[in-house]
Amino acid sequence: MNLKLSAIFLGLTLVVACQSTSKAPDWYLNPTLTNSASLVAVGEATSLDKAKQKAMSALNQQLWTEVKSKGLSRNIANDINGREHYQQLNDFSVNTKTSAVVLNGVVFSKAQQVGKVFYVEAVVDKSNIEAQLLADIENYNQQVQFELDSLSQMDSLVWWLKNADVTTLERNMASRLSMLTALSSEKQTSRNLIPQLKAKVAEVHSGIKVAIAATVNDQLMKKSITAYFTDFNIQVVDAASSSYSHKLILDTDWRKNYISDMYISTVQVNLVLKNHAGNVLASNEVIANANSVTSYERANEGATRKFSAELKEQSFWKALGL
Repeated sequence: MNLKLSAIFLGLTLVVACQSTSKAPDWYLNPTLTNSASLVAVGEATSLDKAKQKAMSALNQQLWTEVKSKGLSRNIANDINGREHYQQLNDFSVNTKTSAVVLNGVVFSKAQQVGKVFYVEAVVDKSNIEAQLLADIENYNQQVQFELDSLSQMDSLVWWLKNADVTTLERNMASRLSMLTALSSEKQTSRNLIPQLKAKVAEVHSGIKVAIAATVNDQLMKKSITAYFTDFNIQVVDAASSSYSHKLILDTDWRKNYISDMYISTVQVNLVLKNHAGNVLASNEVIANANSVTSYERANEGATRKFSAELKEQSFWKALGL
């Protein structure tokens, strides 16, 4: 019996010894808390690089947490019962919410291997983050100013197409401004030119009026093109009007063939887009064909529908040559 008890005791001792040798470092179990000067986070993984990535993700998570809570951060290493416990963060979600902010100046102040597990501590000064955010904001403003300045040298429609969607730029700017407000102990006054760009985009868009020149036989194609312009809230005016800003010319060449009791219609459409001064901005060729067992009229209608489908398939603006 004593031998059995001794064996059991020895076995328990070995288990405890193995557990003690794989215990995480004290600085990891009781990490330094994020403070007013720095963001601090820890990470663990089976390789040093992965452990650093975990710590970086935790820093990003803390940064977003601070933004959402206006400066209140949480202890990332609050549960150490299992490996990678607190690190089960949605990295993609974190990067999306923070607009993929890449932190510069991160220092890995501690690194230790225990058994097969690597532990690291990452620290970044909040002043570095603030400087980075200010630099990003200024870069976005420079992009906006460049677009505003380029309007006088570009066609209004081409410029509008380039700047119509500022969603990504606006989201990036908003995230930087909110982070800066949350992190900074002093009130930061940063300019934001995006509202000015959006206002100019709306103004230019309202002034775009397109006249479509088409023959009597091409009215169905003209109608389909008009519908595409309408989808973008662009006015289509009478070609005889002088108030248009742009003119789209449909130069068509219809060809008919009768083969094996089949009426075949093929239309070659040269789309030419000009500004009010008559300068060509873009051009493209679209070919559509269809057949009918009854008449050329039905074949023509089919070719017209195929033309409209080609515009959609190519993407409308690309189909116009832009």
